[in-house]
Amino acid sequence: MSEEKKPVEPASNTAKPASEAAKPTKEAAKPTKEAAKPTKEAAKPAKKSWSNPALRAMGIPKISLPSRNWMIFWSVLATIGGGIYYDRHQQKKIREKYTEQVKVLGEEVYTSNRIPRKVTVFIAPPPDAFLEESLKHFRRYVKPLLNAAAIDFDVYTEGRQGEIRSQIADRIREIRRKALEDHKKKEEDARAEAYSKSWTKFFKEDVPNVFKRAKEEEPEVLVDRHDLYSPTNVLGLYKIFEPLQPIRDDETDVETVGGIICIGRGAYKEYVSGVQEGLLGPLDKPEEKIEEVKIESVEGSEESSETKQEVEIDDFGLKDEGDKPKQDPVPQPYIKQKDYQSAVLAPELDMSTVIRDSNNVPVMFEQPLYVYPIPKLVGISNWPRKIYRFFTRRDIAEDVTSETLAIVYGKSRPFEYKDNFLAKEEELNWPKKWVERGRKKESEWVQEVEIDNRIADRLRVFEQTK
Repeated sequence: MSEEKKPVEPASNTAKPASEAAKPTKEAAKPTKEAAKPTKEAAKPAKKSWSNPALRAMGIPKISLPSRNWMIFWSVLATIGGGIYYDRHQQKKIREKYTEQVKVLGEEVYTSNRIPRKVTVFIAPPPDAFLEESLKHFRRYVKPLLNAAAIDFDVYTEGRQGEIRSQIADRIREIRRKALEDHKKKEEDARAEAYSKSWTKFFKEDVPNVFKRAKEEEPEVLVDRHDLYSPTNVLGLYKIFEPLQPIRDDETDVETVGGIICIGRGAYKEYVSGVQEGLLGPLDKPEEKIEEVKIESVEGSEESSETKQEVEIDDFGLKDEGDKPKQDPVPQPYIKQKDYQSAVLAPELDMSTVIRDSNNVPVMFEQPLYVYPIPKLVGISNWPRKIYRFFTRRDIAEDVTSETLAIVYGKSRPFEYKDNFLAKEEELNWPKKWVERGRKKESEWVQEVEIDNRIADRLRVFEQTK
């Protein structure tokens, strides 16, 4: 019998077809987390650095380039700092250049009886700013040249509008009063001398005194010791040697004498107003006219309260401090601008000659003047110009110091109509609100400059000859 052979079953581990073997499995297609996650060393490349054995010995780590943000920060900081340093360095060079030019005048030898030239400086703060702004302008650009040229100066400042004008007018009125007293004294001396030589005195006083037995005692008269002798004669030295008379540089030439410097357009306006008030106004304060008081309604009282709040603001736009002691109000002008033409020009003074003081120096209004505008910008809209000007102050230094040479060398010319607008460009930068408030209060700063022709003929202006 034949045996039946059973078919042999294939083993489970037999090879699969080639098509199935070529297919990638799901597990093989997925990369592992370890392979997908890069290492820290591969993610951040090493910084370029530099080191030195000496630095490593001192504990200083490797030196590497800063990051992008730090590079931006240091670049901006270096640009701003470099711009400020360069501008100040140029300002210093400009001051040194012009001080070297006038240094010869300062090195001139002065004898013991020679008195140097003296100028007068009037400084007023700009609107909505402090006085320090104007003082900085004077100290940085004008004062170094005056010191280098050995020119003496007196500085007068103001904290309220009208102080410079009132002070100048008082000084001129004092000159007029002194001239009036001297004129009266000369007339009295002339009358006394004529009376002493007359027959009236002979018959009324001399003849009766001859027949008097006893002479009446004369009343005791007090005399100032300065009229009897000078303090320099106490030791009797000047009875042997002639005393040295002081020689002033200001009394030699009228065109180069002294000088008036106004820092700011406002100071110039007050100076001109003070000169005209002193020469054209009365000697005594005029009586104030009493105006009729009208009864106001409730609405009017509310408006008056608002105006009172406005008055509390300072003339220069600064609010008054509560702890600040109250000062006396600035005196009002003795004469108004509209009355200049009809007023008499200082009848007590001889205006046909140069008016001089007791030291034989021409008085204030006989000296040349110059005006410096204050470069002050306010307001958000002026910020770009303000930033630009902050980095280019060397241009202002060049302009101001070059103009100061005319004052140092005493080069001047007669006053002209265009000089009414000296430093007029400063008014373009005044705050509009401040100007409107000044017009309401009738401030002299917002009024146009009008100089009487009789006074303008006596004024002179410093100007550098080309």
